[in-house]
Amino acid sequence: MASPILRETVKKLKDRRALLQKQVKGPLAELAQIEEDLIALGAGTTRKAAAPRKPRTPPGATQATILRAIRNGATEPAEIAAKTGLPAAAVKAAVTNATNKQKLVVRGPNGLTLTKAGRDRLAALEAAS
Repeated sequence: MASPILRETVKKLKDRRALLQKQVKGPLAELAQIEEDLIALGAGTTRKAAAPRKPRTPPGATQATILRAIRNGATEPAEIAAKTGLPAAAVKAAVTNATNKQKLVVRGPNGLTLTKAGRDRLAALEAAS
């Protein structure tokens, strides 16, 4: 069990984080709105225009894609990357993590296979999306 001093320190840090998030949220939203207004009015901005960002994938989407590919017969990270269009390095890192840490995948004589935990995790991810 954590000491009272540690618990109090954690509580203070979490409270401070929440306060700072509230303080920053408003000005950032206003700044984004001003930037949109300037662009709409053709005035642009004085800052260099950043390259458009790709929207973030929802949490668990990449993992679900990889687990689905394994369930559908992909047996190696390179094959998963080719079938899904995900970067090979990201697939390899995710497969290593799913194999070693999360125990969602095992490597057998025929390549990668989902464990029971992997099938359950995929079902949960698919239900959430």
